[in-house]
Amino acid sequence: MVDTAIIRAILDSYLDRVGADLIPRNGADSADAEALHQASIVVLCHDGAEDPVLIYANAAAAALWKMPVEKLIGLPSRFTAAAQHQPDRAEALDSARSAGVLYGYSGERVASDGTRFMIRQAVLWTVDGLPQGVGQAAMFTSWEQLDQIG
Repeated sequence: MVDTAIIRAILDSYLDRVGADLIPRNGADSADAEALHQASIVVLCHDGAEDPVLIYANAAAAALWKMPVEKLIGLPSRFTAAAQHQPDRAEALDSARSAGVLYGYSGERVASDGTRFMIRQAVLWTVDGLPQGVGQAAMFTSWEQLDQIG
């Protein structure tokens, strides 16, 4: 069961940073948690640790990374990208941290089975009010599968 405080922080911070709701909200934390989990948009959030770990992933993220949500949670978030793409990912996260939000991020990612995909037009934002302190989240609706090299 996901901590509804995490969902509230993700949704409230998105509204604060972007000026719009990430999903339609009905005001009940449990209903908002279920709506975000089932949303067609991909949403991930990591904590603010030195080597951040994922503290939230919705069903769309789990399907894309080909891992159950329970396995994504606790995964160092750098592992969502292949090693050669981690520096670019880290740079984008640093930019989002400095500005509070970063629009239009694109980058290559790798699923648990090694398949590669390119995320397009992601929004990265700082998430305040997490039980773990300040973290970061990403949302995107567009991606494409890349040819498997190998």
